[in-house]
Amino acid sequence: MPKLFVIAGHGAGDPGACGNGFSEAERVRVLARKIKELGGGNVILGDLSRDYYRDNGVSTLNLPKEYQIVELHMDAGQETARGGHVIIYSGFHADDYDKALADMLTDILPGRSQMIVKRDNLANPERAAMRGYGYRLVEFGFITNAEDVKVFNTQMDDIASGVLAAFGIEAAGNKTGGENMGCILSVNGTTTQYYFDGRTIHPFANGKEKTVIKKVCNGITDSIKLTKDELNDLKNVLKRS
Repeated sequence: MPKLFVIAGHGAGDPGACGNGFSEAERVRVLARKIKELGGGNVILGDLSRDYYRDNGVSTLNLPKEYQIVELHMDAGQETARGGHVIIYSGFHADDYDKALADMLTDILPGRSQMIVKRDNLANPERAAMRGYGYRLVEFGFITNAEDVKVFNTQMDDIASGVLAAFGIEAAGNKTGGENMGCILSVNGTTTQYYFDGRTIHPFANGKEKTVIKKVCNGITDSIKLTKDELNDLKNVLKRS
């Protein structure tokens, strides 16, 4: 399980985008504190007094390689524009963490036609890539959209837990007492994924169902890759049990 380094965007005098009575810098700092509160020792909270873009902070980080970086932002646009998405460096492919974050946003802050976007004109994604860090910038909806702001404010625990779950980190208050939660399976060469509860294999109909399982079973293993033959072997074993 990786550990998480959380950067809250803007700050140090830069409010970021503003709308509906809030500033981006203030809101994402509240979310960053919530992620740290629920993630405990698995989360390092970046210095909230800094603007990691303006002071080139990502380039001077000294993190162990098991740490993943997530930078928190909110977008701005027309009042009707809605939804969150994940931004990654243009030279990379989306990894499982990026995809899990996108699934969570699709469930809680929907509205985007493209949930994962590659960019080559943003400083921090490139800086992180040059340092070899796993990094993504996440826009948690539009601060200029009243419904997105309402969801952000009223479902902050769910959003923070969803961020942690994307990295396999169990949120405080979601302990399972050691009970086996099963795992999520994927099959090489296909896009279908399954929830395996230890007894039965359940195919997901959509990404939203996967997000719900990961939320309910916080800390569930995601995802174990099988060949088609291995999946068939597993099904045969379960028929005999």
